[in-house]
Amino acid sequence: MGMTESSSQVLPRAEQVDLGLRWLDAGDRPGGGAVTDWQAFLARARDLPANRRLPWARLWPLVALGNGALACGALLVWPDGSGVHLLLFLLTFWCAPLLMVTWTALSGLVFGRAPWWRRLVTSHRDPVIALWCVRQALLAQGAFCVGGLVWLWLMLATRQVIFYWSTSMPAVSAAVGGFFDILGLGFGASPSVAAAEAGAITGWQGALLADSGAWAGWLSAVIGLWVLVPLALMLALCRWRLGRALGHWADLNPHLGLYYQRHRQPSVGYRALEPEQPPVESPKQPLPRLDQWPQAPGFTWPGVPPGQPAGCLPLGAEDQQSDETRVSANASALSHWYLAVSTVPTGDLGDLLRLHRERGGNPRLYLLVEGQDTDRLDSLCHSWNAFLDRQGLAIPLVLVILGGDR
Repeated sequence: MGMTESSSQVLPRAEQVDLGLRWLDAGDRPGGGAVTDWQAFLARARDLPANRRLPWARLWPLVALGNGALACGALLVWPDGSGVHLLLFLLTFWCAPLLMVTWTALSGLVFGRAPWWRRLVTSHRDPVIALWCVRQALLAQGAFCVGGLVWLWLMLATRQVIFYWSTSMPAVSAAVGGFFDILGLGFGASPSVAAAEAGAITGWQGALLADSGAWAGWLSAVIGLWVLVPLALMLALCRWRLGRALGHWADLNPHLGLYYQRHRQPSVGYRALEPEQPPVESPKQPLPRLDQWPQAPGFTWPGVPPGQPAGCLPLGAEDQQSDETRVSANASALSHWYLAVSTVPTGDLGDLLRLHRERGGNPRLYLLVEGQDTDRLDSLCHSWNAFLDRQGLAIPLVLVILGGDR
């Protein structure tokens, strides 16, 4: 299914996701005229009910920002609620976010899977929805780290905060120092690990406060290098892929593509000219005639005189796909076709009659004749016989003379 060139203003990405979910949740309900492009089709969903859970998913990065501040505040437990354990801080704001970001990038950007909470927002699945959920997950993970760092520096500026850890084994202290050097990636050495060792008899007030600013800066650099910078690159990649996918959303989601096709402006088509056909002889027996409308409902074609039976289904007023759907659904229930005898038979009408028979129906044509058509009735009947013959349709024809004799 191809996409047309957009002549409308391109909607923001977030609004396109919102409008697309409205279409999927509500189904093919909006009316109105045909749309000319994809953006106009999405904009028509503004009158549909919005997804109630989508705003919560948009707020999740802000919730994660607050959780980051709470997590950092929870680490200020010893001594006297002013100490930050270095290893616990790295576990919370370096190790856990790094694992989460890596998992999100692999599952979402590589394998095309949405996060587990996608089903809490919508039951629909396609690459666009998956990419948008991945984007929100990456934003939430980055906001968690930013919230922790902002709270850390706020505490450092307003109160006494120390950075410590404890061990009784020199070998462990040396191993931790080497690990901290690796985390710096060569951009900056960490403060002395030995100076951060805390115990009940070290007198932390004088010994550990001197390195608080250096430790805070080093921890911020580590989280920025390992988490925030890669996260920013992945967000840029996700944004680019989401923008491309939104332009082809109708191709990626069958339901949305079907709704879009139904509302597109009908394209101009043509039918190849058929080769010259041999002349059709007029039937030797005259066509059966009635002097009033039959009572049975059926399909009607534009131009029929008034007085049709109740329950008739009009055809020819919309696109061919809608007519085919209506004929297929009522093939067994309706058999009569009511058309004005002066109607010019077309290939579309022949296709619908053939479809009616293929779906198990037994079509029968009733040609309605008014006073102005009686003078050339023989010529019109011959045209209809020729049409049915060239279409390969053996369908009975009945004339209905309105306001005249049989």
